[in-house]
Amino acid sequence: MLSVIGINETKKWDALVKSFKTFDVHYLNGYAKAFELHGDGEPLLLYYEGNGTRGMNVVLKRDIAKSDVFKDKLEKDTWFDLSTPYGYGGFWVEGSDLKSVDDEYSLFCKENGFISEFVRFNLFSGFETAYSGSIRTPSHNIVRTLDLSIEEILMDFEHKVRTNLEKGVDADLRIEFDEKGDRMEEFLQLYASTMVRTCAEPYYYFSKDFFEHLKKLEESSVFVHVLHEDQVIASTLTLYGTENCYPFLCGSNHDYFNLRPNEFMQVETIKWAKAKGLKRLVLGGGYGEDDGIYRYKRGFAPKGIYNYYVGTNIFDEGKYEKLVEMRRQEADFDPQKDYFPLYRG
Repeated sequence: MLSVIGINETKKWDALVKSFKTFDVHYLNGYAKAFELHGDGEPLLLYYEGNGTRGMNVVLKRDIAKSDVFKDKLEKDTWFDLSTPYGYGGFWVEGSDLKSVDDEYSLFCKENGFISEFVRFNLFSGFETAYSGSIRTPSHNIVRTLDLSIEEILMDFEHKVRTNLEKGVDADLRIEFDEKGDRMEEFLQLYASTMVRTCAEPYYYFSKDFFEHLKKLEESSVFVHVLHEDQVIASTLTLYGTENCYPFLCGSNHDYFNLRPNEFMQVETIKWAKAKGLKRLVLGGGYGEDDGIYRYKRGFAPKGIYNYYVGTNIFDEGKYEKLVEMRRQEADFDPQKDYFPLYRG
């Protein structure tokens, strides 16, 4: 009832994903492959079918012995855990028997020796309601629904967003949707400088090859550039599936902040997404719990507040505790740390 498709079975993988009536970009082979390249683990596509229900899930199989904290302490290819790729995931299901999907998946994880898993749930799947592990809401996400006219959407913005938008219009900013990635080098320069300026964590310094993989997502990725006098001053790699559009990673030139290019970009992206028949622009949340970035995004959809769920599950308590006990021998290990799995904290 549960089958596994490997990352190198590209055509089979994507054909299965696209056989669903609706799907999100996070389930496509190229998206998962980019994170394998980033060192996040071996991607697997899990497919369930039975009882009039079918579902798919992308997981990253991670060798715990390769993590920094267990280097030279564990035998490789022996201890594994799972995580969904960065972004949104968990089972995407067609049908009503979510419990059977979760039961079969839990059995699969136990039979294959996985110790634990961490899940970032898709905002619209509803699968967290059937999840047998623990779930929590560490933050909220902002979703701009696109079922209104452009005029109605603009009026739904907070007043400060509309005021900032006028600055970009007055500055004669231009928008460019770059589906082939012709200006990817300019995006990369802006992205890298933004990571340095914001003191981003090392994880977010993605390689050029990472972006090359995402650029190859046919009909699911586009670079959105804001230009001022023929210079790209802000740029976002935007990803999309059949219904949802995600401004994924972005960069901007600090010298042009006064022109408010980001507000201009969001409005033009909304117009573009509506023209493609997409239903939602998912702006996401902040770096922390409902922080300043989250409040900024909320200005584009004050009523579009969604709970963002993460899930955790331990499939082998004995091995989990053994790994935690190994970490307890380290002087700087904090067993009270709010991190899952704790042995990786």
